[in-house]
Amino acid sequence: MFGSLFKKKDTQKNTVTPSEKGDQAISPTDTAALEKKVASITVQIKQASDDKEKRHLLYNQLGAVQVKLGNDAAAITAYEASIQDKEEFGDAYNALLNLYEAQRKQAAKAKNDDDIQKWVSKTDALLDMSKRVMRSEFGY
Repeated sequence: MFGSLFKKKDTQKNTVTPSEKGDQAISPTDTAALEKKVASITVQIKQASDDKEKRHLLYNQLGAVQVKLGNDAAAITAYEASIQDKEEFGDAYNALLNLYEAQRKQAAKAKNDDDIQKWVSKTDALLDMSKRVMRSEFGY
């Protein structure tokens, strides 16, 4: 009667970690196309120097392309620029949280305390920004 209640649960689940998802190799043709897109977006960003809203969207696009290319440092730079132009919840915010966490994990594996602190501090700053955004939306 109660035999099914006490069965051992399957401890091995088929889950894919974010790092395993991102390690898929892209073809040289796709890489070339993405690099052309990076160049194109970079030119558009320079041309939109006065339009913060457009620049914000372009930086989001640039960050997404850099992630696809596996250039995490360049993606972080692009997403941080996007958030400087417009503090909001969205693609840049979510991507930065994920990228910061991935960088923190790499630093932890390497046992690099300075880098761990760097990425934790960046995450804290991002969470502080989220509090400012929430307060501004509710008039605090």
